[in-house]
Amino acid sequence: MKPKNVPILSNKGLFEIQNALRIKKDSILNISLDLNLSISSIQILHSSNQFILPSGEIIDFPKKYKDKTKICYAIENNQIFPLKFFNDRMKFFYKLVPTSNRPILTVSATPFHKKPFLDFIETMSLKGKVLDGGTGLGYSAIIASKTADKVITVEWDSNILLMGTYNPYSAELFNNDIIELIEDDITEYISSCENKIFDFIIQDGGMPKSSGTFFSYSHATELFRVLKPKGRLFFYLPQHGKTKGRDFGAEQIERLKNSGFRLLERDIDGSFAVLMK
Repeated sequence: MKPKNVPILSNKGLFEIQNALRIKKDSILNISLDLNLSISSIQILHSSNQFILPSGEIIDFPKKYKDKTKICYAIENNQIFPLKFFNDRMKFFYKLVPTSNRPILTVSATPFHKKPFLDFIETMSLKGKVLDGGTGLGYSAIIASKTADKVITVEWDSNILLMGTYNPYSAELFNNDIIELIEDDITEYISSCENKIFDFIIQDGGMPKSSGTFFSYSHATELFRVLKPKGRLFFYLPQHGKTKGRDFGAEQIERLKNSGFRLLERDIDGSFAVLMK
């Protein structure tokens, strides 16, 4: 896969264009076409309800645009469309949602890539060889690649990877030589890995109901096997069943401890744990 490299706007950005078109004259609007990574100038054509991209492409603005949903939009093949879709086979609904920082992915309303977990990983400055299970939009892998020698990131869901090709913040996932992206189930891929090969492991598998054996004891034993002695495991702990009084995080930590890991830290607010072999 390769980055799409097409203009991406938040719903707020589309409203800025809409408001500029309502002014009864042509104008120049400075706006971000990559979710605040940079600013570009587009030409507003009031009389025809169009705007011209820096590439020269003329785009028709939807006349009945009223969607106030917080979502990202792509401009591709002269069309504006929301970055959301439903996979009928898996019954999952995918959406790219803008934030004040990186956009987040939601899968059937479950948000991925919690900022506290990513911020913590960034402070650790991971070295050596890193295994990232559950690529998502690639944020963990990209952060790890800043300091690691090699990052192997594994994602089974091609729909998530497709969403990543539109996301400007995911570009490095597809063009960074330090990152090796593998489309596979991490619980199956790991069986092909040698013993004690990784210095660090990151695990972020979304919600248990859609993650197969990701949170199982058998996968925990495989994580222990491939991690080097004194290596660390960073495990995102979803708040599954919290409204019913369940502490799923504690259950998962117990499975990891039973497989041989030692708990160093649990961040309840950030929903993650740090363990050592």
